[in-house]
Amino acid sequence: MKKLALIIALALGGCSTLTTLQQVAGTAVTPTQALVAANAFDAAESAATAYLVYCKSNLSNANCSVSNRSAVISYTRAGRAARNQIETAISTSSTIPATLYNALVAAVTNLKATPAANGGAQ
Repeated sequence: MKKLALIIALALGGCSTLTTLQQVAGTAVTPTQALVAANAFDAAESAATAYLVYCKSNLSNANCSVSNRSAVISYTRAGRAARNQIETAISTSSTIPATLYNALVAAVTNLKATPAANGGAQ
């Protein structure tokens, strides 16, 4: 468990953007805003991957319940889909639809609420 906590701390270290992301009410965001959210998701995704690897060999841990793992997988997939669409939009447009940005922010927020965000210590 200590190794997992260290891996996640390294993955999330210096990612203060994870706490500052907020949904937007407008119709579009700048590519810079979208990239910040994408980078925050990448950090959260790394922590989620480490959590799932840990849980694979520690299924008896209460934090590795089926519902927790399913939530982490679901939020990670949703975030990947939004991030990939944002990356495509960045290459073809000067603005990013707020719906994509908000979907990515929601995925990051949801991942932060799971045991994956703190090494399964919730």
